[in-house]
Amino acid sequence: MFPKPGQNQKLSGNYRPISLLSNLGKIYEKVILARQKEHCSDLQIIPDEQYGFRPNHGCVHQLLRVTNLITHGFNNKLYTGGVFLDVRKAFDRMWHNGLIYKLIANKLPHYLIDIITLFLRNRTFKFKLNSTLSETGHIKAGTPQGSILSLLLYTVYTADFSCEQPHHKLLLP
Repeated sequence: MFPKPGQNQKLSGNYRPISLLSNLGKIYEKVILARQKEHCSDLQIIPDEQYGFRPNHGCVHQLLRVTNLITHGFNNKLYTGGVFLDVRKAFDRMWHNGLIYKLIANKLPHYLIDIITLFLRNRTFKFKLNSTLSETGHIKAGTPQGSILSLLLYTVYTADFSCEQPHHKLLLP
């Protein structure tokens, strides 16, 4: 675990866990990521409102969309409101069974679902404080910190958030 920059190091919540992967594991993740991106694109899983973690889409683009919506409402004398959610520890709390269900529901190939299931399940951790090492714990939710697969898995996990009301817009990070 590494301390978060600028945070009180005496508080346990101010540390970031890391996942140690071999170089071969990192190369394998890149191959799986390329396959997953290809299938997500072919199956149109990621909604157009999703701007985070996508090429040629970023925070600036989403902010421009928000600004244009507010300006349009102001110019047309419409009420414009916003609801902003800050999901704390989103990657750490991602429900494994829910993610796997969504991969199946989105019709990703079985081989890819099996690989991702193995990637998520049976992960363990230990904590070392000074010279004392904790017992092995089992990770029951979340994706590994620093894994290149985590971003796309989270995007798939949240891809079914929708807003089907007229005059409502959904903007995802």
